[in-house]
Amino acid sequence: MKNISWFLIILFCLVLTACGGQTNKDPADLDSSQEQPTTEKESSDEKQTVELDVEDVSNSLPITTEITEYDMKLQSIAYRLWFDLMEELEANGQISDAFYTRFHVLEGDEKEFVAAVVFQVQLEEVSVDRIVWKLHVKKEGERTYTLERIEPSADIKIGLPPVQSMEEYQKEVSIEVPSDKIRYEIVNNTLKVMYNNGADWTNVPVTTDELFGGEYNGSERQLIEGSYVISPERTAFVIGGDQELRLLLSTDQGETWDEVTVTNQIIGVRMRQLGFTSAKDGYLIISSGRTMSSEGNSVYKTNDGGKSWNLAGSVKDEYSLVTGGGFVNDQLGFISFGAINVEDQQSRPQIYRTDDGGDSWEEIKIPIPEEYKGIFTVAEIPVFNGTHGTLLVNQGPNGDYLGGKVLAKFTSEDEGKTWSFASLVDPDRVLLKDF
Repeated sequence: MKNISWFLIILFCLVLTACGGQTNKDPADLDSSQEQPTTEKESSDEKQTVELDVEDVSNSLPITTEITEYDMKLQSIAYRLWFDLMEELEANGQISDAFYTRFHVLEGDEKEFVAAVVFQVQLEEVSVDRIVWKLHVKKEGERTYTLERIEPSADIKIGLPPVQSMEEYQKEVSIEVPSDKIRYEIVNNTLKVMYNNGADWTNVPVTTDELFGGEYNGSERQLIEGSYVISPERTAFVIGGDQELRLLLSTDQGETWDEVTVTNQIIGVRMRQLGFTSAKDGYLIISSGRTMSSEGNSVYKTNDGGKSWNLAGSVKDEYSLVTGGGFVNDQLGFISFGAINVEDQQSRPQIYRTDDGGDSWEEIKIPIPEEYKGIFTVAEIPVFNGTHGTLLVNQGPNGDYLGGKVLAKFTSEDEGKTWSFASLVDPDRVLLKDF
C-alpha cells in the first residue's frame, strides 16, 4: 500500500512537470492573462475609430465634372463633385456605401465657392459617420467645375443657422399647451366634453355622421383637426358638410346648445378651420368641391360670437388644395395652399394674406434661403404679438431633410406683408442633440 502511494506522488509530479509547472504561475503571468480581454476591447475600440484619411483621398484630386444646366445651384454642383469622388474611391476599393446627410454652401459664388458636406461611408467593415468636409470648388468652364481640395472639419453643425427646440419656439410666441382639464372623447359614437379634469363629462347632442360629414375618410375616433373650439367661455363644433354646413355652439359649458346654419349652399366640404379672435369675432375657412388636386375655398365670418355667419370672400382664381388658414384679428388673416411648382423652379410655399376681413387677398413671398429651396415648401399659419409675426414653413408630406420634421422660422415686423428668415425649429431635437 505504501509503495502504491509513493508511485502516485511520483506520477503527479511528472504530470505537473509536463504541464509546465502551472501551479506556480508567476504573478506577472496572471496579470497578463487577466489583461487579455482588455487587449481585445482596445482592438475593438480602435476599429470603431477608423477614419477616412483625407490625405489618401486627396490623391484622387483634383476632380472635374461637367454640370447639366438643371444642376447649376452651388449646392447641386458640390453634390455632383462629391458623388463623382465617392464613386472613384469606391472603384479603387477605398470605401463603400457613401451616404450624405446634408450639403451647405458656406461662402463664395458661382466662380469659386466652399461647400460643406456631412456624410458617412463604410470603411474596413465599419460604418464611419459624422464625416465633415469643406469642399473647395472652382469654375473652369461654362458648366465645368473642379473640386480642388478637401478640408476636414469637426463641426457637425457646420453652416447651420440658429436652432430652436419646439418648446423654445412655443414659449417665444406664447403658444399655450392645451390643458388636460379641457378635452373631449368619442365613445360608442357619442361625443363628450369635459371642463374640470375628468370629474364630469357632458354629452354633446350630435351624431358622428354630422361631425364627419362632407369629404372626410379619416378616423372617427378623433375630431377633424380645426373643426372645433373647446373652452370654458365657448364650445363649438362644425357639423354637416354636404349641401349644408352648421355650427353647434354652447356658451355655458354644455348646459345648453344652439345650432346655427353657416351656409346651405355647399358641396363636399374637406378642410374646415374654425376660430375666434375675440368674444364676438370669429372665422370659418373651408375648402369644398374637390376634384383631383383642385378645390374651391370660402371664408365665413361672425361678429356676434357665432350666432350668425356671413360669406366674407375667397381667394379668387386660386383652386389649389388648402393646407391651413386662420385670422389674427377680425381683419388680418392668412390662407396657405401648400407647395407650388412653377415650370422648372423648385417647390415653394404659397400663402395669401388679407387685411380687410377676407374680401381681398394677396399672395405674399416667403424668402426661402438658397440652400433650403425645395426643402421647406409648406407655410403654416403665422402667429402675432402686435405687429411682430412668426411663421413656420414645414417640409410637406414627403420631406426628408434631417428626418423631415425640422422647420424654417420666419419673422415679420409689418403684420405679415414681408418676411425674413430667422432660424430653424427642431421638434425632434435632431440638430440639438449631441452628435
